[in-house]
Amino acid sequence: MKLYVMRHGPAEDRGHGVAEFDRQLTPKGRDQTAAAARGLARLGLNASQIISSPLLRCLETAELAAAALASGQPPEPVDALAAGASPGAILQAIRYRPDGLLLVGHDPDLSQLVSYLLSSEPAPFIDFSKGGVVALESNGAPQAGSCRLLWYLRRKQLAQLGG
Repeated sequence: MKLYVMRHGPAEDRGHGVAEFDRQLTPKGRDQTAAAARGLARLGLNASQIISSPLLRCLETAELAAAALASGQPPEPVDALAAGASPGAILQAIRYRPDGLLLVGHDPDLSQLVSYLLSSEPAPFIDFSKGGVVALESNGAPQAGSCRLLWYLRRKQLAQLGG
């Protein structure tokens, strides 16, 4: 199974009277994330399904990815991907999902998930940039230590690919 893990794009700063749940991508962050999503399309990424944290900045990121990838389906908000999710909770949420799944969420949750899937240890060892994507592959459903890293590209690298 191929699994694509994407961190949300650059969002509004905390505070300033905006609730955590409602923080959205900044205008520049939206442009940068759209460019990164075009890079995913140029790579030929074929996401069979896109799931996202229900927080606004993740849903916006997932929608930009869906538009660039012409997935034909709107992203599905999944409560288990909300900020603070453990690797175990995320794995439960993706357990019966199709091959080619793209999930959009938060850090450090995603760094811990990727580390857990690669090494069975949730201690993060990658610097997951906003809008960055990790591609993983496993035989069967992803579980602790079962995945291989195919690639990791930061937002700026994806944007360069996207033109």
